[in-house]
Amino acid sequence: MYRRNHLRFLFSFGLAFLLLIVALIFILLHGNSTSSEKLIAGYAKNPSAYAAMLIDGPVNAPSQHNQVLVVVSNSVTKVEVFSGYSDNILRSATYPMDESAFHVFLRSLEYAGYTEGSNNPDLRQASGYCPTGDRYIFSFGVNGKQILRYWTTDCGGTHTYDGNLQLTLTLFQAQVPQYNQLTTNLNI
Repeated sequence: MYRRNHLRFLFSFGLAFLLLIVALIFILLHGNSTSSEKLIAGYAKNPSAYAAMLIDGPVNAPSQHNQVLVVVSNSVTKVEVFSGYSDNILRSATYPMDESAFHVFLRSLEYAGYTEGSNNPDLRQASGYCPTGDRYIFSFGVNGKQILRYWTTDCGGTHTYDGNLQLTLTLFQAQVPQYNQLTTNLNI
């Protein structure tokens, strides 16, 4: 009887230990996920939430350098076109947005992989990468705090953004009714 209880105890202890090991392996494998755990569409009703896309053109003379910034919130979409490296605004426009449209936009970004990327601190800045092409910087913030920021380039190679670049660009550009007119003749 004593041996049977002793064996039952050892078996139960071994099984519990094995389950603990399996749980730790699962946590380690899934805990290093490069995807943002929080879905951004849940912030659609928050007036301080925004999704942003910055297109930073090739590295060249200040008179030739351009950037395009699109920021979308639940009340407004704003686009700014910059000339040079000192944020000199060349053109800008603002368009109305509403919560329902913002929610659909954010869900579409989620499906495009907008929240997927690497948070490697060594790759925080995109400047200097792909000097002859464009850099695309995507961010999302709420209550004055940036909660995600990823970037990629035209050149391939090093990047932090793992979403669908073409779909993400299309989604942002579609929020600006006159996107093509505002960005015509730019060096991007």
